[in-house]
Amino acid sequence: MLTLEKMIGQLEEAININSDDTVFSDRLFIDLINQARAVFIRQDLNKKRTADPTIIQELPCVEMEPTTAALCGCLDIPGNCQLLRSKKKIPDTIELSHNDGILSVRPVQIIQAPFSYVDYKRIPHIHYSRFTKNVIYAFLLDDYMYLYSPGQEHYGLIEQIHIRGIFEDPTEAGNFVNSCGDPCFTQESNYPVATWMFESAIKPHILQQMVVKTQAPLDKDNNANDDTVPQPKPRLPMRQRTEAAPQQQKARTRRR
Repeated sequence: MLTLEKMIGQLEEAININSDDTVFSDRLFIDLINQARAVFIRQDLNKKRTADPTIIQELPCVEMEPTTAALCGCLDIPGNCQLLRSKKKIPDTIELSHNDGILSVRPVQIIQAPFSYVDYKRIPHIHYSRFTKNVIYAFLLDDYMYLYSPGQEHYGLIEQIHIRGIFEDPTEAGNFVNSCGDPCFTQESNYPVATWMFESAIKPHILQQMVVKTQAPLDKDNNANDDTVPQPKPRLPMRQRTEAAPQQQKARTRRR
């Protein structure tokens, strides 16, 4: 089980962090892990277009509420429009070349058919017909998930929906709860990435970034304060300093 805590521990051990007052906070490590994960997942999926189940997260109980009729006019939806909107913003997804990272939107009851997830620009062109009268469409707009149907009369009674996606910051799933009321993500949760990707791509990428950062001033005292002091510049051996002195004197003479 690959958790944030374990990954942070591996990174700290690899760069030999011993001071509790280092500039490398857990928040910094989490941000670096999330950023690297997004980069490598995007590269991987844009090549093979098949999502590894380990990178997918689920928001099983996203609460919905009715919206104002004004939004129907903004979207150019004709007729007696009724829309449902998620109460909370949906976490940003890793946008791919072939989709936006939302894999499915469906009712909470697994036995029911999923909604038809479409781009919001298609909504004004969806009209009532014998083909669409029973279809419920889901679309993402301004980070909120919406439901719309041109013919289904009772979809306005839906209180919760289930969303599967590849989110850019997995920790944001913690803003949602499951059917038991527990957060959908905590630092003890299984982090949504394949072990091979962390070991062979994400970890080396972050460590390379850390090499640059570790050239920063040293913190000599482990006192919970960032008491960094500049590292002294290396002195040249006596012979090199002696040889360099006449050249420096000539340079100063020329400048005069």
